[in-house]
Amino acid sequence: MSMEMPALIPLTKSFRNKQGWTTLRQASILAESPELAELVPVVAREIEILLEGSPEPAADVRAIVHLRLDTALNREQYRITIERNVEVSGGSYSAVAAATTVLLQLMSDTGELPYCHIEDEPDLPYRGLLLDVARQRHSPDMIRQMIDLCRLYRLSHLHLHLTDNESFTFPLAAYPHIPTPNRHYSRQELTELVEYAHKRGIQLVPEIDLPGHSRRLNEAEPGIFTSGFGEAHGNVICLGSPDVFEAVATILDEVCEVFRYSEYVHIGGDETNMSFYDNCPVCRKGMERFSPSNAESLLRDYVIRAAEVVKRNGKKAIVWEGFSDDAGIEIPSDITVVAWESYYNTPDQLDAAGFTLINASWKPLYATPTKHWPPEEIYAWNSRRWGNYWEKSKAYLNPIQLDESFRPLGMQFCSWENEEKHQIDLLHLRVPAMAERAWNERHQVDWPIFAQMLEQLDRKTIKLLEKGNKLPGS
Repeated sequence: MSMEMPALIPLTKSFRNKQGWTTLRQASILAESPELAELVPVVAREIEILLEGSPEPAADVRAIVHLRLDTALNREQYRITIERNVEVSGGSYSAVAAATTVLLQLMSDTGELPYCHIEDEPDLPYRGLLLDVARQRHSPDMIRQMIDLCRLYRLSHLHLHLTDNESFTFPLAAYPHIPTPNRHYSRQELTELVEYAHKRGIQLVPEIDLPGHSRRLNEAEPGIFTSGFGEAHGNVICLGSPDVFEAVATILDEVCEVFRYSEYVHIGGDETNMSFYDNCPVCRKGMERFSPSNAESLLRDYVIRAAEVVKRNGKKAIVWEGFSDDAGIEIPSDITVVAWESYYNTPDQLDAAGFTLINASWKPLYATPTKHWPPEEIYAWNSRRWGNYWEKSKAYLNPIQLDESFRPLGMQFCSWENEEKHQIDLLHLRVPAMAERAWNERHQVDWPIFAQMLEQLDRKTIKLLEKGNKLPGS
């Protein structure tokens, strides 16, 4: 790849090439802003990994890399000037962290960096990846690898689907018998993951998926969560009992405490089997507070109350597109909605209702053991488009395309039900394709050129994923 168009993913908004080169081999990395001190050893170790086994450069030129915050820049905007030394500035810690991955991508196999000037910022602030750690066990090491993958392609968020019918993986102090034995994380493990992500400029988004997807919760504590269901409690929690929400609030409070850097907490809200509520005397009694008195009103009330707990903890709530219009209760539009299926509500309906949306279109932004789409199709996608392979979806035959006046918060790729041993194979080419579309909404290069860049950078990515996350103290 020529220096007029270096291999960078996502591509930068501005790249101005100059004559000359320096090297990152044995470079000194200085945090000119004290807040960036934690980033220095991260970058130093990544450079060390990439240069392992490579020959020494012909000349002994060693750069000093200066990292600094610049409040004059936008929050995610950064600038890089590479000459004899390297100047990196950004509007926030995450912006500087993103800029340092550009250095890794630009660096040759022997450590050289071309003289250049770069100015860049993403089009969309939320660029996410979801891991389903509830249906399939994922070790902390694997989650660290996924944090690294997010970092290397300048994603902003890693969404952890912590609970489902199969397991409850969050460690609860108030209800220690609820977390699934031999499947849940310890509080120390999660705290270490939170710190690991924070040092790399990545925010974790914890999800407690309720009121549906709750079989494990119901089995562990039926006296609280299924009080009106009798024996057939299934995979939804009873929403008519005040004891239920008191317990849910306690759970969400603990989640907010552990994920202390997280701006967002996901409260679930999808695929709720409403028939349980229609047949539950406690829930039917609870419905009487609303007009219309139906299960949808009960679900919407849950979403509102769960979001209030999240907000009380100084965070923002995210919910799945899982509520319909058949209710008289209005969900506040400050709750961000992940639009994924175009079944309960379509993106245009949600946008018209004033919601901020994250595009997690089933097709092509999902990967399951049996359904996933090639990177080229993801690269051809855009943040205002939704599709689905499911015939009941309103986006099934004709994808829903919103016009350019619509602006989502971002895009998210979702890896559902996949074993951890398959994650890198599934994601190492798909995530960068989505990352490019979220960073640059307009294509800068055609797919064949992007594919060449991806092939070149993938070797570095795999090397860093294999060696970068098992370090003591990292």
